[in-house]
Amino acid sequence: MNHKNHMNKTLSRLTVAALLLALLLTTVGCGVKVNPDDKNTDSTSSTGTESTIADENSEPSDTEDTTTPGDGQSNTDNTSSNTGDNKTDGKNNGTTKNNNNNSKTTTTSKSGFKEPVYDLKGREIVIAWEHAVPNMSKNTIFNESIKLTEKKYNVKFKFVQQSDYFKLYMTLINDHAAGKATYDAVNLRGYDVFPSAANSGAILEVNKYYDFANDPTWNIDFFKDLGVFKKNRYGIPYSPNDMGNGIWYNRQLLRKFNVPDLWTYVNNDTWNWTTFRAVCKKLTQDTNGDGKPDYWAFTSSDPWLDFIFANGATLISSGVNGAPKVSLDSKAALEAIQFIADLHMIDNTIPDGKELGAITDKPFNAMFTGKVAMATYHARYGAVLEQMGIPSSDIGWIYLPKGPSAKTYITATGTMPDMFVIPRNVNAPKEVTAVIQDLAAYWDTSREVKRNVNDKIDELYNALKTSLDANAKKVLYYQAQNPVFTLTNNYTLSNTLQNDLWPSILKGKSVKSAVDSVKSTLQKEVTDKYNGTSVSK
Repeated sequence: MNHKNHMNKTLSRLTVAALLLALLLTTVGCGVKVNPDDKNTDSTSSTGTESTIADENSEPSDTEDTTTPGDGQSNTDNTSSNTGDNKTDGKNNGTTKNNNNNSKTTTTSKSGFKEPVYDLKGREIVIAWEHAVPNMSKNTIFNESIKLTEKKYNVKFKFVQQSDYFKLYMTLINDHAAGKATYDAVNLRGYDVFPSAANSGAILEVNKYYDFANDPTWNIDFFKDLGVFKKNRYGIPYSPNDMGNGIWYNRQLLRKFNVPDLWTYVNNDTWNWTTFRAVCKKLTQDTNGDGKPDYWAFTSSDPWLDFIFANGATLISSGVNGAPKVSLDSKAALEAIQFIADLHMIDNTIPDGKELGAITDKPFNAMFTGKVAMATYHARYGAVLEQMGIPSSDIGWIYLPKGPSAKTYITATGTMPDMFVIPRNVNAPKEVTAVIQDLAAYWDTSREVKRNVNDKIDELYNALKTSLDANAKKVLYYQAQNPVFTLTNNYTLSNTLQNDLWPSILKGKSVKSAVDSVKSTLQKEVTDKYNGTSVSK
């Protein structure tokens, strides 16, 4: 398995300026497929975990890494301890499972649930992630959580930034093989928690060390099942969903071709596929008379999947606990695939690879050219549009149009939020798991400072509000409160989709026969990855 080939095509989470520069050097779509165990990076859905551009604690124009929940400096392998002492190297090589120096007390402040609280006597808890180390001078929810957990468990957190995500992931894997733990906890991108890391054996089933099932804090909203795989919890999430996708659009192009603002259709309940198709026809224009469009309506790294999800269908049907089943042959999925085929082959309102290549190198960059009116992406993309010179007043964000089989708008994402995982050989796993879950659970009602889940979305909105108008703000909160995790990037099927399925349809094969021809291949891929017999193809 050649991990280097994969990671050479992978985007790290960077500053906006560095991100844009890096994107000029990559060859793939607008999204990033960063499963370290999958070599296939030829394409990816826009519902994947694309590089995070700004977070709730920093302005999008900051020149530092803006992806960290705590915000702060951005240096590879940077470390920070809240004691102010940076002399330690961030290592935790002990493999002892129990720490007899820890005293334990309990609290019953969670509706009768007895939460274990340990006095860790000032122990340093080392957390590694790809983000900048938290800047504790900033007043953020995550920084607040750091302080509360340090006080509660008598610990000191030390954050180590490893901006090379592949290296971070492989440290976790290699430590397991060596029987050690360099870090007490590692932050993984959501789609790498399972099946990849879980099946590797490198991370703990944390439900064996903390009673997540009975702690009411971990039984609200989607947190109950997030990070759960094969009935065991591996990931500890610390944020609501902020990666749901909508359609970004350029109002200047809408005005140019006499198209009303797209929210007009939401407001009169006509934002559906019929309307979208009509809008696309108006926005695709040959202005120089050469018979080829000079302006295009829409692009995406994978419009097929975007509209499958928008129609209430899915690529993979299963709960996070269940075995995955490829579901592209459902009625709703076939409707969506046919719709995109018609936009490509009948209307010619979505550029194919060659047509897109005439104006830019990838869908992510398409709107920057001023020649493409709409593109699918998550909330942070607006900050990049601003950075690339599109006026804030011309930037809009809206739900994907409602499909004929959908009952509501769907803002799907191919990934789950980042999560903390605990290395298999960590010292005192029970105590460390208790500490990390407390750090993550900023919404815990037993805390001194009361927070609700949406407070983090408020922070994100405040960081992005120059690129999110009042209507776009609705999408941001909608996707957080109605998350749709498609598992697309957990199982990384884009090689078969992009190289076999979609091209065969564009060459004239019927949608149903094309899907039938690859379904068994796709099913074998997801089954092998679910079972741990394969991590890449």
